[in-house]
Amino acid sequence: MKKIFIALLVYLLSACQQVQSPRYAPSASLPPYQFAKFADYRQATADWLQQHRLPVTRNADWEVTLNTPFSCGEQFNKGVMLVHGLGDSPYFFHDVARDLCQAGYQVRTILLPGHGSKPGDMLQADYATWQEVTNYQVAQFARDVDTLVLGGFSTGANLVTLTAANRDDIAGLVLFSPAFQPDFFVTRLAPYATALYPWPNLEDEDNPTRYNSIAMQGFSAYQQSVTALSDTLEARRLSVPVFMVVAEKDSVVNVDKVADAFHSRFTGKPKTMMWLGEQPPSYPGVTGYTMQLPQQRIGAASHMAVLFDPGNVLYGTKGSLRICDNGQSDSKTEACKRGEVVWYGPWGYTEEDKVFARLTYNPYYPTMLSQIQGFLKQVVAQHTDQ
Repeated sequence: MKKIFIALLVYLLSACQQVQSPRYAPSASLPPYQFAKFADYRQATADWLQQHRLPVTRNADWEVTLNTPFSCGEQFNKGVMLVHGLGDSPYFFHDVARDLCQAGYQVRTILLPGHGSKPGDMLQADYATWQEVTNYQVAQFARDVDTLVLGGFSTGANLVTLTAANRDDIAGLVLFSPAFQPDFFVTRLAPYATALYPWPNLEDEDNPTRYNSIAMQGFSAYQQSVTALSDTLEARRLSVPVFMVVAEKDSVVNVDKVADAFHSRFTGKPKTMMWLGEQPPSYPGVTGYTMQLPQQRIGAASHMAVLFDPGNVLYGTKGSLRICDNGQSDSKTEACKRGEVVWYGPWGYTEEDKVFARLTYNPYYPTMLSQIQGFLKQVVAQHTDQ
């Protein structure tokens, strides 16, 4: 099978890819992460980013802040650790962390090596390192709180689920767009194509919170997390309580596989799934929320939309970041960039008479936060009683 994949790639690609730009070259190092105190880890990461990040705006210090691990609610002894996804940053948890800290939880985020600086550092992406960083920071956090819940977005959801599978002190999981199985072919080929075709998509970099370009090595590391998690879930069921948020039209994740895993591989209680779409699976614990919202010009939920409050200054209804590169025609993309009226949906979602941009916020965010807080209260109480 490996030989078939490699032969196919060689046929499709006439020559090895050459990219000449500092932005797509790796740094000489990656940020350190082994610190006993989270404050020291945060400061060391910020210092590293100051030296290695190539800014995409005129405010380099602001960009470093967006990409630096952060914490809040340090006075509380109930903890939630959050791990971002492929190509993303700790900023993706800006809204969720803020609201959980206000509700009485101590929240920490981390930065996965290869992220936050420049796309070239994704050439050093490594699943084993990502898992090691996650495991290490979880172990440190567990020493500082009485109860610990793990949360993750996309690839980060895979990492925290694997960590929880190998510990007996995790009270619950909160998983946003969990990427248990990919819904795009490139990741399956990624482990065999990193040297031959290092950049499957090269885009202009204009987003201070995430990469637009992802190296094949990054997809390969993600695919390895998929394989590791698949092996774990096939070998045994997980008794840890779980809360999931899934977008039905997610262009990144095979949501049917996620729903199947939710139903058959997670046995803990409580167990809840918010399904953002019209046809939720008929499993116990799954509730559907329509995304046909013409008043808000929304056609469907996107992979990233689940995380952001409509009031977010970058990604909300009046946010400054509009993602027009959304898998539609060049003319529609240009119309979006010109600031014309657009509709919102996931990548690849189009309608003939409409121009679409990426949906970057969750219209059900208040409902989601309320349900997460209810879930956390239950799992903290259960863990305390044990």
